[in-house]
Amino acid sequence: MSDTRTAELSPLTRPFWEAAAKGVLVRPVCSDCGRDFFVPQLCCPHCRSERWQYVASAGTGRVETYSVVHRAPSPQIPTPYVVAVIRLDEGWTMMSNIVGPTAEQVAIGSRVAVTFQDKAGFGIVPAFELEGNTVV
Repeated sequence: MSDTRTAELSPLTRPFWEAAAKGVLVRPVCSDCGRDFFVPQLCCPHCRSERWQYVASAGTGRVETYSVVHRAPSPQIPTPYVVAVIRLDEGWTMMSNIVGPTAEQVAIGSRVAVTFQDKAGFGIVPAFELEGNTVV
């Protein structure tokens, strides 16, 4: 996969985007307290340690909350689209899109799995697809 991103990558997030370009979802894990967090930041939000590293995620989880957007911030973005907060099985959360033919069937608690999409101007980005509409 090629990197089609138009913006410069920061040293802090470069490993995240490089992993995404290879089809791997990663998250920061603190080397001192062992907790996951997201978004990447200079120090762990739990213990303030500056010692953390990116670790691969299974990329599966549940929808914690979501919104269906019917009015995009730009006319170039097709609507409707689904934005969701995903609680990954490792315990961390991230905001992303729910994509695929069943995206609008999303519900709180829906099981999801990561997929990667090439977004012009942004490069390869993680998104999530519903896993058989399983809700807990």
